[in-house]
Amino acid sequence: MNVLQRVKASHSYGFVMIFVITTIVLAIAIPEASRWRAAILVCQAITALLACWTSDAPKRIFRLVVAFSTVGVLGAIGIGIFGEAGSVLGRTANVLGVLLVAGVIMRGIAVDIRSQGVRGRAVAGALTIYLLFGTLFGFVYGLEQSLSGTPVLVATNSTLESDGSTSANMYFSFVTLTTVGYGDLTPAGGASRATAIFEAAFGQLYLVGIVATLAGALGKGKTAVEQELVGEPASAPQSSSEG
Repeated sequence: MNVLQRVKASHSYGFVMIFVITTIVLAIAIPEASRWRAAILVCQAITALLACWTSDAPKRIFRLVVAFSTVGVLGAIGIGIFGEAGSVLGRTANVLGVLLVAGVIMRGIAVDIRSQGVRGRAVAGALTIYLLFGTLFGFVYGLEQSLSGTPVLVATNSTLESDGSTSANMYFSFVTLTTVGYGDLTPAGGASRATAIFEAAFGQLYLVGIVATLAGALGKGKTAVEQELVGEPASAPQSSSEG
């Protein structure tokens, strides 16, 4: 069995996680006005295809992902030519790309758990989704900024600039998701405040409710996992005094 077959057979979401982290790094590192920001869409397209392949998605989902990835790459080429990475259309594409990858991985994890119970790859997939949602909210703040025409974050520290850049949005997103709350950036309006509240609540509930449950069920059979997730009590043994 060659390396590619082993990756597919193992459902190695670790490789998907690497591309998610690469997307985050590109979003933070590439200057806002640079045409190289089109590389973010290309990276998202590759991530979507890899997630679909790794999770062994059915053909209809794979075709959808291929279509989206093709549109994403063509859009990236247009962004590279015309330099519209910070537009509503470009940031909407970023948001949809993250949601697509997260949906594919969620489906793959669910199928895997139903067939074999929780294994290490399911936990890795759940952690990848956690990173994806941090990325998603970072792009959402940017989309809100593009729609409103003004930065949605205000700097409370002289070492930062409230320029509405993707770098600042992504940084604030992960600080909020992990509930670290440095306070150097704060939401400036109602929409961004509501988004921040939802993100902070989601981050904690996801870690406690999903990741912790999967980690606790690691190595158990699928029946035990179903009982963990739906809260079904184990069947009580019959009393020998009956009758």
